[in-house]
Amino acid sequence: MRLLPLALLASAPLVADMAAAEPASGESLTKPALLKAAQSVELLQVDSALQDLLNTLKPQVMESQEAQGVHAPILAYPAAFGLIALVIFFIYGNRGWKVVFSVMTYLTALSTMKLTVKWVFVECAFTFPKFVTVLHFVCGGLVCLAVLLKDQSRIEARAIAVPTLIEFFCIIVPIAMAASVSIACNNMALGFSSVAFTEIIGATTCLFTVALVVILGMPFDKWLLVPTVAVVMGCALSTAGEVNFSSLGLILCLASNAFRSTKVALQQKLMTGESKDKFDPCTLLMWVSVPSGVMMLFGSLITEGLAPYRQMASMDRKTIGELWMALGVSCANAVVLNLAQLFVTKELGAVGSTLVSQAKAVLTVLGGMVVFGESVTVLELVGFAEVLVGVYVYSAMEMRAKQRRAIEQKKQEQAVAYR
Repeated sequence: MRLLPLALLASAPLVADMAAAEPASGESLTKPALLKAAQSVELLQVDSALQDLLNTLKPQVMESQEAQGVHAPILAYPAAFGLIALVIFFIYGNRGWKVVFSVMTYLTALSTMKLTVKWVFVECAFTFPKFVTVLHFVCGGLVCLAVLLKDQSRIEARAIAVPTLIEFFCIIVPIAMAASVSIACNNMALGFSSVAFTEIIGATTCLFTVALVVILGMPFDKWLLVPTVAVVMGCALSTAGEVNFSSLGLILCLASNAFRSTKVALQQKLMTGESKDKFDPCTLLMWVSVPSGVMMLFGSLITEGLAPYRQMASMDRKTIGELWMALGVSCANAVVLNLAQLFVTKELGAVGSTLVSQAKAVLTVLGGMVVFGESVTVLELVGFAEVLVGVYVYSAMEMRAKQRRAIEQKKQEQAVAYR
């Protein structure tokens, strides 16, 4: 049974290039960088893990970590996990255990993703993020294909759906392209603006998503704008770091938001619109992996060249075995991570999944407070509370709106049947 659909692994390693760009005003990539990585759900979770890891591998951050010598008690980790689980259950418990489980799976896989990527990049000294993501695409596509073929083995199973040329080139390819352009714009924005500034502008992504959902003709209750705006304001209040304005940085951030929203809105339209019976998440990922994998392969060849292949060819049997084991674990983690992410998008919608990404940053900070005893300002706490309350209110209001639409649709169907 497909408990969690497979998510779009769109252009993961482009965000890893962010590590090469220093933020404006020379601010360190510590807490702000971690928050930025945590808030970049809709860019793609593997991107956040790669970016977060590469940022933390910078020399100045490594030196500060060694100087601090931070060690958390063993019981702090399950305590942090329990706190996050409690908050998630409180917000999404009324939607059923599948939604709660998928969100928790996503958060867990996101944290372990950093460890698996570190295994590849650091322990195996294989720092080729685009090549690694090509493997993620291949694994995601093969898992989708395996699931679909297994379903076909059942009696009365439907055939694997094949998109029309219009569906492929006008929806599926744009999804992959929108994700890539969004990440590229976000990376360039960090070269002109501070991390804190990009965080504040990035928080408006949900507003762009609302606009795209309405433009594409998908249902959206206007009253849901109230908790949506509350989340945006809460994210702005909880932003850490110096805010440096840049006109070009602002344009790039807004462009990133627009393309990111386009990707998520198109995903929702395919999975919940008229084609929902044709494009279930497994089928969607299988077809999206084609253009995404091709674009990423070209990107790898252009920026990384043949270096990944030469390095593997020069390894002895033991080293290459360790590398492929690390790559295998990383690919498996990526599949699980994106399973949960797309399931959230399907169940909560494009706007709801975007709000989850904002709440995730808050939960990351809460976990840091429990595990590492990190301190936060009163203003940040107010922002965190506003984000969580906004997400909770949005979830409750959206579910009631969905129930009302279902009742109205049923009445309309009954009225037509009586005629």
